[in-house]
Amino acid sequence: MIARILSGIIGLFMLWICVGWVIDPESAAISLEMPLLEGMARNTQIGDFSAFFFTAGLFSCIAAYRAEYVWLYASISLLGSAAIFRSLSVVVHGADPLTSAIVGEIVMTVILVFCVYLMKKERA
Repeated sequence: MIARILSGIIGLFMLWICVGWVIDPESAAISLEMPLLEGMARNTQIGDFSAFFFTAGLFSCIAAYRAEYVWLYASISLLGSAAIFRSLSVVVHGADPLTSAIVGEIVMTVILVFCVYLMKKERA
């Protein structure tokens, strides 16, 4: 039951961020330490970030609702790879690290991996 609660909380949090990108993209961009871009770049920025948070949130919520760990793999992949590629951008391209986002993504990834473990254990 704890796995369903944790994955549901993470899912709802991700969906809340998605809603922010849809309703108030300027504030959402500022929360990630970036300006809201212009023209087609804005379209890409809003579309891609909304899709990222929607997908991570949706699959975490489906896993929580159905109590099926396989749904968590998409969220784990999205959040974990975001942390990896953010870190890689610092090392390879000299980007300033957005440490709070990297840490958040790592923490949520670890929690979701733990949820997979718990859900598998419950099924056994």
